[in-house]
Amino acid sequence: MGTVKLEAFIRDEKGYKVRKENFVPGVIYGKGIDAVSVKFNKKDVERIIKSYGSRTNLTVVLNGKESFGFIRDTARDGLTEELIHMDIQVADEDAEITRNVPLVFKGTDKLVYNKLILQSNMDEVVVKGKAKLIPNAIEIDVSEANGGDTIMAADLDLPEGVICVNIDDNPIAVVIETKVEETEEESAEETESISQEAEE
Repeated sequence: MGTVKLEAFIRDEKGYKVRKENFVPGVIYGKGIDAVSVKFNKKDVERIIKSYGSRTNLTVVLNGKESFGFIRDTARDGLTEELIHMDIQVADEDAEITRNVPLVFKGTDKLVYNKLILQSNMDEVVVKGKAKLIPNAIEIDVSEANGGDTIMAADLDLPEGVICVNIDDNPIAVVIETKVEETEEESAEETESISQEAEE
C-alpha cells in the first residue's frame, strides 16, 4: 500500500456545492471496477500534493476499505489556481500499468552559477511497470552538466522493472550557455580601441 493515506467520501452533490464546503470533487476508478464519484477534504489533498507531488502513490480509504492507488489527474482554476477536481486510479500493486510521472530537476542553481540555462522540453514522462514500483517523481541531477549536454529518456534513473515508454530522439532537456551582454564600459573601451587604430 502507499504510505500516504487519503480518505474519500461518496459524493452525491454537484462539484460547485462540494467546493463550497471545502471539499475537492473527484472520481475513483480502476480496471475492473465502476467509477465512483467522491469528494476529498481539501486541506488533506493540498497537504499531500505539497509534500509528495501531484502524481503521488497513496492508500485511498473509501467506506473503511483501503486500496492502493495514485493521483491520476488534477484540475485547477485558471485564475485562482484553486484545486477544483482530482482523479485517483486504484490498481493491484503487482499489476503492470502505464502512467505519467513528473520530472524533478535538481542542481539548477549550480547551472545559474556557471552561466548555464536548463531548457526543459517536457515536465513528465510516461513509464510502464508494476504499480508499486513506479516512483512518485523522477529526479534528474544537472548540477555537473556542461553547456551542450542533452538529457534523453534513456538517461533516466528508473527502478528495476520500470521502463520509459516515450523513448525517442527528442531530448528531455538541453543545457545551453547564456549569452553575456556587453556592459557599457566594455562597449566604450572597444569603441575607444577602434578609434585609436583608425587614427594610427
